[in-house]
Amino acid sequence: MTSITSKQCAAARALVGWSQDKLAEAAQIARATIATFENNSRIEPSQRNLNSIIASLEHAGVQFIPEDVQVGLGPGVRLRKLALEYSNTLRADGWNLIFPVRFKGQACQVIITREIIDDIVRGNVPTPHQRIKAVEGRLPQFLAAVEQHLNSVAKVPSTVRLTMSDFPAGTF
Repeated sequence: MTSITSKQCAAARALVGWSQDKLAEAAQIARATIATFENNSRIEPSQRNLNSIIASLEHAGVQFIPEDVQVGLGPGVRLRKLALEYSNTLRADGWNLIFPVRFKGQACQVIITREIIDDIVRGNVPTPHQRIKAVEGRLPQFLAAVEQHLNSVAKVPSTVRLTMSDFPAGTF
């Protein structure tokens, strides 16, 4: 899903017990962006900010339900059972970063490639610590991509290598 309504955003926050401040922190965006969006203003967040909001709430356990016009149901939200457990212990491996996850009880290592890191840091040459901080600030987007990838395979692999094609356009 690449879009949600302002009411879905507010309802999702309520389901997981998050304030606008908590969502802003998790999504790494300004609280005012969330407040403006939820107040049904004509100003919508940028696609990047919207992707970050969605990924943060999905990571917290929210499932967004699209409108079903055939049966007359509007868009909604619900809680889902989380299948992905993770450690935010990132470590550098050359230019790549690696962190462990468990998906449905199966261990897996996630590799975040230099291609993605370069896009996040926008051409700067960061230290390993700066690369780790840049990824930690966007962890919900990475976790959403990992979960989507793992849901699409029959067997959990020992390693998942994320590339730019694993993310919606405009994520970084």
